Amino acid sequence: MQDRIRREVLNELRRTFESRTLPLYGMMSYHFGFTEESNTDYAVHHGVSFLTLLDIFETTWENALPAAAALELVNGFCQIHDDIESGQPQRDERDALWWIWGPAQAINAGDGMHALARMTALKMIGQGYSPEITYEAINILDKAGLTACEGRFRDLEMQERLDVSPESYNAMATERTGSLISASLVMAGLIAGKNEKDLELLEGCGRDIGLANHISSDMEQLWGSTPESNLEFLNKKKLFPVVMAMQSAGPSEKRQLGDVYFKRVLEKDDLNKVLNTIESLGVKQMSLDRIKELLNSAEQCFERVGLDNEKVFRLMDVIRSGNRII
Repeated sequence: MQDRIRREVLNELRRTFESRTLPLYGMMSYHFGFTEESNTDYAVHHGVSFLTLLDIFETTWENALPAAAALELVNGFCQIHDDIESGQPQRDERDALWWIWGPAQAINAGDGMHALARMTALKMIGQGYSPEITYEAINILDKAGLTACEGRFRDLEMQERLDVSPESYNAMATERTGSLISASLVMAGLIAGKNEKDLELLEGCGRDIGLANHISSDMEQLWGSTPESNLEFLNKKKLFPVVMAMQSAGPSEKRQLGDVYFKRVLEKDDLNKVLNTIESLGVKQMSLDRIKELLNSAEQCFERVGLDNEKVFRLMDVIRSGNRII
C-alpha cells in the first residue's frame, strides 16, 4: 500500500508541472526528481503520511491526492530555502537546485512552489470536497508554511548566541520541523471528519514528531559520517546536544564551548573539540532518550484519537522512515 500511495503522490506532482513549459517549472521538476538530469526518486513523506492516516481512518484517500501534492510543494519550498540558507550544495546525493541555477532563481522557484501549492489544493473541490473543507485545508497549509518560516527565523536568530535555553530550542524546532508534520495529520483528521479535540491531539502528535525529527537531525550533524553532515554545525546552528551540554556544563566546559562558538568562522577541527567536551557530559544518550520520549508521547496521542496498536505501528513506521528519525 505504501508503495502505491507514494507512486500516486509523485504522479500527482508530475501532473502539476506537465502543462507548464517555462524553464522555471523545469527547475521545480528537477528538485522533485522528474527530469533526466536529476534521475532520482524524490522522497515524498508528508503527503504519504497524510494519505496513510486517511487510509487508517478508513476514508477514501485517492480523492485527496491534490492535498498530498500541496503538502509536498510547501515542503519543497522549505527545502530550497534551507539549502540556500545553509549553503548546502547537495540534497539527496545530487546537486541542489540553487547550486545549478544560482540562489536568485532558486528562491524564485521555491516561491513559485508555494503559490502552486495553494492552486493545487484548490483542486480538492473538483474531487468532491466541499468549499468549506477545501478552504480549511488551505488554511491549515498556509498556517503550517508561515509557522515553518517563524521557526527558521528563530533558528537564524539563535545562530550567533550561545545562551540558548531548552525552551527556546523546543519552540524553534517544533515550528521549523513540526509544522508540516502537524499539518499532514490535521488535514487527514479534517477530511476524515474528526472532532476538534481529535484535531488538537493530531496537531500535538505532529509537534512531538517534529521535535524528535529535529533532534535526530542535529545528532547527525555531530556524529554523522557523510561529507555534508556537519554543515549546520559549521554554520554555528545551536544543535540540541550542544544546548543540553550548556545547561549541565561547569565553568570549564562552558569556556571550552565558548572558545569554539565565539570564533568568526568554524572549521572541521572545531567539531572534535566540541565533541570532546559534550560527550563527557552524557548528552548523546540524553538526546536519544529525549527522542524516545517524544515518539512515545506521539504514539499515546494517536491512541487517544482511537488508533489501535497495529495502526499506530503502521503510521509511525511510515513517519519515522520518511523523516529519517533515529
